Amino acid sequence: MNSFYGVLGTPACRFHDPRLANAITAFGREMLLWCQARALGESLAAALNRDLARHIAERWRVTSRLELVFDRLYRRLFLPPVRHGTAGARKRYAGLVDSPAGGEVVFIGMEAVRGDWTDLARDVQRELYARLFTDRPVLEYLSEVVADLRKGRFDDRLVYRKSLRKAPEAYTTTTPPHVAAARKMADKRRGRVAYVITTDGPEPADERRHPIDHEHYVDRQLRAVAEPVLALLGQDFADASGSRKQLSLF
Repeated sequence: MNSFYGVLGTPACRFHDPRLANAITAFGREMLLWCQARALGESLAAALNRDLARHIAERWRVTSRLELVFDRLYRRLFLPPVRHGTAGARKRYAGLVDSPAGGEVVFIGMEAVRGDWTDLARDVQRELYARLFTDRPVLEYLSEVVADLRKGRFDDRLVYRKSLRKAPEAYTTTTPPHVAAARKMADKRRGRVAYVITTDGPEPADERRHPIDHEHYVDRQLRAVAEPVLALLGQDFADASGSRKQLSLF
């Protein structure tokens, strides 16, 4: 790499191109910073283990059996704020880590790894953060997803799944959506309920009688996973969903 830098950076060379020479040095700088960050993480874990063992031995006079291990290095990290607040959410974040494929987005505590969200919402969240971390357009992608959702192209990915812990008739104080759907099933006592939201409310996914309420999914699923990313980019979900209303000129 260094020899190529010398050749490509020389105007006398027939393949001279300063862009290629700069790319070589930029890549080298990137690798040095990456190696330093990983080495720092490993050395920090070793130092903490050493100091922790000394502290435990001095205070409680026992040998420490605790060990901190360097887990992973995030190249980019996003900590979403709590809903309806400005503080960071606890145990909820997404980050870009290195992988054999070049890069992988890891989700902790977010919708993409939760079983009570639809397949569509989980897939869209994964794609949104992959685009965010690689500086690719987000709003155009969302606009296409919203349009396809309204056309019914994702109807098989709009199923909610939630466990029914007791018989449907045992719910008397409140009626959650999965309970309402279970009460419409031909035979359901307990277990996992698969349901969709229709124009007549929650219905069993395999026994649906009314059209799917696509606007429910636009607002409750797509908007929920998209707004943290759009807020970071200074964009608005209304521009992707087509719900922004033009102000009157009068």
